Amino acid sequence: MTETRDIRGLVATSLAESPVVGVVRTFNRDHARHQAELFMANGIELIEVTFTVPGALDLVAELLARRQATGPPWIGMGTVTDLSRAEAAVDAGAEFLVSPNVSSVVAAVCRRMGLYLILGALTCTEIVEARDLGADIVKVYPLPPVGGAGYLAVIRGPLNDIPMLAAGGFAVEEIPDYRAAGASAFGIGAPLLCEDDEKSRQRIARAVQLARGQEF
Repeated sequence: MTETRDIRGLVATSLAESPVVGVVRTFNRDHARHQAELFMANGIELIEVTFTVPGALDLVAELLARRQATGPPWIGMGTVTDLSRAEAAVDAGAEFLVSPNVSSVVAAVCRRMGLYLILGALTCTEIVEARDLGADIVKVYPLPPVGGAGYLAVIRGPLNDIPMLAAGGFAVEEIPDYRAAGASAFGIGAPLLCEDDEKSRQRIARAVQLARGQEF
């Protein structure tokens, strides 16, 4: 595995080049593995396995073992809400951590281990606090219920110096709206998936291209 002191910068490079975090969030372990494998094989360089997945820690270790070499893709863990989850994620080999909340203890673990950190926030106060705690990018979440891209555009006005990742459940075709509002990355899970693998591959490819600001 890449030494921990190198991972943060390498993950940042991957997210800049392929600005989609593929979120694996399902209550079926086999479905979770299949989703992760689809994301890994089709151009998504950050795979987030949430703690809501049954056996999430074991799945992360399995995916890292099957990757066989240094990333990308990078395997991280989401729904890292507290110290115990942060430490468990690190022990499983997670290469980046994602939290839906602003957590100083999660931030401290991430900084100590030299990992890439994504903290979740919604209000201006929370977003600035997440930045001050050392978040590499702030996950603005959940956006759709509070106004979607329009809300993001408003808060980007005073806070346009803080990198933001749009999240909360929006369609692939909405990515350009969030990008225009100021998002530099996008957390997406179920909307990347279709009823068959070939259609999922096409949708994933389109998401990555739209996230890069490219049409095809």
